[in-house]
Amino acid sequence: MNATQRRSDRFLYAVLIFCIFSFKVIALGVNASGVRVDDPIILLAFLVLLFRGDLLSVKRSRAFNLYLVFICVSFFSTVWNVWNGRVEWLYSTLFVVRLLQYIVFYYIGHTVERMGADLARVLRVYVVVLCAVVPLQALHILPSPNAFDQSMRASGNTNGPYEMATVTAFLLCYMGYRNKERLYGAVSFVLIILTGARSTFVGVAISLAKVMTRGRRRRVVLVAAGVFAGIALLGGYGAILTSGATADPKGNVMQRLSAATDLVNVDVVTIYENTPTYRTTDEYISGAFIYAIPLSGEAGGDPSAMQRVFRWTALIKSALANVDTTLIGLGPSFGTSAVDGYFVRAFVETGVVGLGLFLWFVWALMSPKGHSPWQFREYVFIMLVTAISIDIFVSYKPMLILWLWHGMNEYQVAEGTDANSLPDAC
Repeated sequence: MNATQRRSDRFLYAVLIFCIFSFKVIALGVNASGVRVDDPIILLAFLVLLFRGDLLSVKRSRAFNLYLVFICVSFFSTVWNVWNGRVEWLYSTLFVVRLLQYIVFYYIGHTVERMGADLARVLRVYVVVLCAVVPLQALHILPSPNAFDQSMRASGNTNGPYEMATVTAFLLCYMGYRNKERLYGAVSFVLIILTGARSTFVGVAISLAKVMTRGRRRRVVLVAAGVFAGIALLGGYGAILTSGATADPKGNVMQRLSAATDLVNVDVVTIYENTPTYRTTDEYISGAFIYAIPLSGEAGGDPSAMQRVFRWTALIKSALANVDTTLIGLGPSFGTSAVDGYFVRAFVETGVVGLGLFLWFVWALMSPKGHSPWQFREYVFIMLVTAISIDIFVSYKPMLILWLWHGMNEYQVAEGTDANSLPDAC
């Protein structure tokens, strides 16, 4: 390895560290999205990878290639729907560019492994930083992102509690499962509870239940179950104590899970029959996107969940209104940046074709034949559960981490070190 490559490796590693610790800062707004301070730095990382040949020399995984096809379908959907006047070209194109931006970290993952860098050391510091930032945000000494500035729900340096929950789920999987650092895993779990993110919490709870029953020794399982129960009680109690001071009346995860049961009584058929379709994104924004808020209040129950019902119904019905939109969708950005459900978003933006490709991509990530360690597959599983009600597969830090870890795993496979040979956490 020559001096130039060593310098470029250090630069890429510095980019990774910056992106992990950075807060979201919009430098140039574009509708509800915008150009972040991180974007030009990631662009520089891409140029470094391009000029030194990594984009051609690094072997792409099957999942990577499937995702590239998915991106191509997304771009075709943008072109087609811009031509038909359904979406605005700059905003829609930016959505596709974001997907390309995330996969840069696949190559950075290769670099991290080749360097032999200790990512766990960086993540330990990150956990400590989050433990400092979250209380300061709760005390309103530090601002929280966007609409959550007056909420007690933990956001950290992410774009909100939903993104924070998935990032800390990664910390649980990487530090707790993979590295057996149970203290950091436990702290990560408490942070997940403090986000109040229901879907991620459910995914994590299922994952923990699976992990706890992996070992054959009954004592280990019982002790782990006791620790889990203690952490859950501690975290839940702390969230309940803080929920009274927040502007969000359903700030803790247990209250939010209870409120979500109201959806059982929703008459989806009647809502679908009475929901109009929308031809353009502007019509949707001025129609269903705005009116879903008062409608959810009139319907009673959990406002957050009911807003999803009204908006999803309008989006799905609009996508099914034409043959072309059923096949390739209404175009990226049609449902704005807040569809609040990635499976609905994938169908609405890219149709049956795009949704099918995305599910194929996920299958490739989750398949044991892909040589990914079970700890990584648990993280993907938690993301899939989260994706039911959150647009998590277009969220910056969770996708950065997903591609980084996948790239690290693929480097191990390429070098003949099967990632599945890592010791189990239990």
